[in-house]
Amino acid sequence: MQKGLFRDQNRFGQCHREPTRYEDHLRDSAGKVIADLYSGGANTNYEILYKGKALDSIRSALILPEVVDESKWYGGQHRYTDPEQKFIFVYIATPSSSGFYYNTALVNSKEFKSYWDLVNPKWKGKYVSQDPTSTGLGGGMQFHYYHPELGPEFIKRLFGDMQPIFGRDRRQITDWLAQGRFSLCVGCRDATRAKTQGLPVDELDSVDWKEGIELTSGGGSMSFIKGAPNPNAAKVFVNWFLSRKGQTALQKYADLYGEEPPNSRRVDIPKDILPPLNRLVPGKKYFDVSDPKYADMEPIFKLVKEIMKSREQKKE
Repeated sequence: MQKGLFRDQNRFGQCHREPTRYEDHLRDSAGKVIADLYSGGANTNYEILYKGKALDSIRSALILPEVVDESKWYGGQHRYTDPEQKFIFVYIATPSSSGFYYNTALVNSKEFKSYWDLVNPKWKGKYVSQDPTSTGLGGGMQFHYYHPELGPEFIKRLFGDMQPIFGRDRRQITDWLAQGRFSLCVGCRDATRAKTQGLPVDELDSVDWKEGIELTSGGGSMSFIKGAPNPNAAKVFVNWFLSRKGQTALQKYADLYGEEPPNSRRVDIPKDILPPLNRLVPGKKYFDVSDPKYADMEPIFKLVKEIMKSREQKKE
């Protein structure tokens, strides 16, 4: 099984431009496929492996009755992010935090009641951000772009008008935030470490913001690699992993990025073992970015590149 295959962002950028280059990472020097499964981020799965035609149907491999029964899953259905509804199975649905971080000595978190408060002109020049052309901000970017109350205009305001400084190293940009070089940060996922060290950083709590909460798949998608060397063993593993027993185990351990245990899309397993913030709450407003209508990142990447090009032209 291959996990986190494209965690290196430079490698992702290369493969995103040339999706067929997945072969560089799924095959050995003799050209033989070496991976059976991919488990990781849905955006990478879609943009690289699906578009690179590297996948076989995972739907046809689901045979365990309790896995096949869609009533056992969130929304009464299996979630696939690909248009054909058979290649990319999503098994996580975790309420996402805002993805926006702040220096607690410089920012009053009570000022924020909506995502639009993040692009108040007062914050111009006070942002640092993870590179928005990488997959690290994928779920959040989908939420912003496709949400009917936000959309492309919000992204233009955030990455254009706010004039953030971009960085690829999450630890470095988190350190900059903690040092007070910036007041706000997009994608400072190393903030938990910094906070436990007593540094003045925290994440903005968007639970009660006007636009609702992003429902993210995190690193929770799974696919079959075309030409897998051990297809039968892979099928056995997938059916166990998506079973009650497998998904209960999933909810007991940190996710792909070392963060708190994620919420499985299975609804017939105990949820009281999850951290409270990772549980779905009846009546809350959720926006599920794993819906296949929102899978395509191309228009988002195109918009961001246009914004960055416009910024460069204004410097000249």
